[in-house]
Amino acid sequence: MIKIFRENRIINEAVPAEWFFLTKRPDMPPLPVWYKIKCSALSKENKRIYGTGVPWVCFWHDGNVEHYLHGKEYRLAIQTATKILYSRYNLNKHLIKLKQACQDAKKEAMALDNLCYKGLSNRQLLCLYTSVVNKYVLSYVYGFITWCTPVLQSDAKSVINNYDQALNKIKTSPDEAMGILIVPDVTTIYQEKEEALNKLSKKYKQVLSAHKSKSFVLNNYPKLYKEIEEFINRYRWVGFNYIGPALNYEATVDEILQSRDKVQSSSPTKKDIYKACKFSNKEKQIFYALEMISYTKDLRNVTDDYVHYCFNNFYKEVARRTGMEEKDVRFLWDDELNALLAGKNKIKPGYIKNKRKYCAALSSHKTMGVKQYYLGDEAKNFRERVFKNSNQLIKTSFQGIIKGTIASIGMATGTVKIIHSASEVGKVKKGDILVAGMTSPKYMPAILNSSAIITDDGGLTNHAAIIARELKKPCIIGTKIATSVLHDGDFVEVDANHGWVRKLKK
Repeated sequence: MIKIFRENRIINEAVPAEWFFLTKRPDMPPLPVWYKIKCSALSKENKRIYGTGVPWVCFWHDGNVEHYLHGKEYRLAIQTATKILYSRYNLNKHLIKLKQACQDAKKEAMALDNLCYKGLSNRQLLCLYTSVVNKYVLSYVYGFITWCTPVLQSDAKSVINNYDQALNKIKTSPDEAMGILIVPDVTTIYQEKEEALNKLSKKYKQVLSAHKSKSFVLNNYPKLYKEIEEFINRYRWVGFNYIGPALNYEATVDEILQSRDKVQSSSPTKKDIYKACKFSNKEKQIFYALEMISYTKDLRNVTDDYVHYCFNNFYKEVARRTGMEEKDVRFLWDDELNALLAGKNKIKPGYIKNKRKYCAALSSHKTMGVKQYYLGDEAKNFRERVFKNSNQLIKTSFQGIIKGTIASIGMATGTVKIIHSASEVGKVKKGDILVAGMTSPKYMPAILNSSAIITDDGGLTNHAAIIARELKKPCIIGTKIATSVLHDGDFVEVDANHGWVRKLKK
């Protein structure tokens, strides 16, 4: 009874309102895919796994998308997911199904990418696309467990803090030990790409610093050009995320020229920590589950990158057949895309333009009695209602100190550079403080240049947290307000030993 009461308290503290603000980001899946993902949260499979459907609402405005989950069902989903996470058998069973769903989605997408569209009818084209989307959506259903870890993370912090004296003997802190324990042992394709870039940088950085031109390198350094082409062919889709662009020659050269100094770590290994602490089996499961959540996020990110890279040609083909712009095709609802390819719908001039300015989509139970789609003022008013009944109101309480979760210990001072999308990574120069809603593999050039990382969103297993620990950079996550109250050019102190950020006078 005490354990259940404690779990409920943690969940209620983590999800304190009617609507839970999940994240805000500048990139998103195309709307036809996105709406199917949101509807999948109410699917039979989702209810079977998590015991409930979880209504979502998304708002698109000012070039960003915001995601909210309905609090009541989200709390129930966390309760069910927690039972999975604390059982190694159930968790491994869940991970096997997730891995299979990701493999199926990538396999189906590969066929779509290699397809010759000539000769296919609109109906056939749509059927192939829908098949990929349905496989991809299933990977989201299983991957939703990564958002259901507040109890697990709370227990992990409590457990590791109990071993402070044992960890002191191997010269490490609880926070550092936590970071080591939950990093997956499996090498990801993002790490593989970084290693390949390291090798290219060591061999050719000096040459490329003087001669970046594609034609010059092709004519004067054919071996280098060939290696760059091989690199692009292998990693073209890595970091594509939802909207691209795919890796090209210019972007590859810029990445090779980035400083890629490896930090020589003197930290203990997982084996050292387990030997010093002598965790119980239950405690080991907590850290194992968090490690698997980190692995799951990498697996889902790789699937996102590849599937959306393969979707690219489909949207180009639809644009070619219908006379629309490719970027506008991506902004259709699922039923609008279906009707368009069936010849039953013509998109009116200005409709997509208005939708880009402000729109909303809601996947909800019929009993909620609300519409699926909202545009313009209607969408703004709906967002205002959701915002007032969400955990977002924390932003009004800023008093000059920003607090968050310690993801990687250390201290730094520097100039703030706020990054809203991967296109802005060039803003971050050596020693700057990177501030973002959340990071992704596309942010690596900015992360490498930064002296510290601050994010609005995320937990101990998000991308920023894992990379910061690997690179030994101070990192504070989950501040909720950093991108709203800080500005480019602010001079700040980051204390990731205690979990706060404050503005300084230059």
